[in-house]
Amino acid sequence: MKAFGFVLIFLSVTCTVFSMDLVTELKYQGFDTEKIDFEDEALGRVTLKDNSSEDYSFFIEYVFGEGTDRVDAGQIKIMKDNIDFELGRNRIGWGLAYNLNPTDIFNDIPVGSAYDPTYVKSGRDSMIVTYYKGDSSIQGVYARRDNSEKNEDYGIKYKTSFSEVDLYAVYIHKGERSTTWGEEEKDDIIGGDISTSIPGFDYGVWLETAYYLDKRDIVYIAGIDNYFGEKYRVMLEYLYYGLGEDSQENYNVSRILAGQPAGKSYLMPSLTYEYSEKISLTGYCYINTGDYSYLIGTTITYLYTDHIDISLMPFYAQGKTESEYGVLGETVGSIGVSFVMRAVF
Repeated sequence: MKAFGFVLIFLSVTCTVFSMDLVTELKYQGFDTEKIDFEDEALGRVTLKDNSSEDYSFFIEYVFGEGTDRVDAGQIKIMKDNIDFELGRNRIGWGLAYNLNPTDIFNDIPVGSAYDPTYVKSGRDSMIVTYYKGDSSIQGVYARRDNSEKNEDYGIKYKTSFSEVDLYAVYIHKGERSTTWGEEEKDDIIGGDISTSIPGFDYGVWLETAYYLDKRDIVYIAGIDNYFGEKYRVMLEYLYYGLGEDSQENYNVSRILAGQPAGKSYLMPSLTYEYSEKISLTGYCYINTGDYSYLIGTTITYLYTDHIDISLMPFYAQGKTESEYGVLGETVGSIGVSFVMRAVF
């Protein structure tokens, strides 16, 4: 916590002298299941931003808490003519899908974070260069070696738009990495994304795909959504995960507990209802169509004030022995709940 004190003083002085924006977020969160009582924790996030210039921007985010003091993200961005140059600990958000992004290997996140409104992925030390021309752009990314688990990664993405269609094509070199569920071989990936709306209807559709050249496996996710009645949004995504296992006997338990898919085929429906300006509810389900196990979850978010929100996220996992969500239920419990309260000022 001593490190945080020095950082807070530095940020406060910098904010005062250079008229930068300073935002502080305090978060208290807990996670419990019927078999395991996890310890609650309190975290803070301080963000310093400067967007006063058309040619330059800067931000840094510092996270502090019990045993946690780190720069989570930070970036210097230079914008000149039709080229952007970004250097720092970037959050690289490739991909269009919600539950999983096959083309985002730089800041990959656990499946299910789409339904946690408080989830913030950590940055990655990297360099990003983007060239714009009309409705098209080319972006190159180089991410340096991560001491915790990832070797260097790099990739290039081409984007263009026409007739209400967004089209992306990507090439990625995925470096070798060590994870909690074992080693993953490095590979080269080609793929892309496409998104549009169905003419004459209020339905959006998208497809994101990645083909692993060495493994000769494909991962893709397709989705469709619709807003209706002003308060409802229904969404359905289908995930084919070619890197997963055909047989549940070969599932990696550590992979399941890390929030990563173990099988090959999933259906993921959800329904969001905005009850009022202060309360929203989302019900969702993950169905492993290979072993017929499933997880049902709910996210309830209450905006107490303009600066304080509370989220309650219960779930229920069910499946036969050795099935994906059966393993989850047997290990941590079939019923669990997350609780998060945030204050931003």
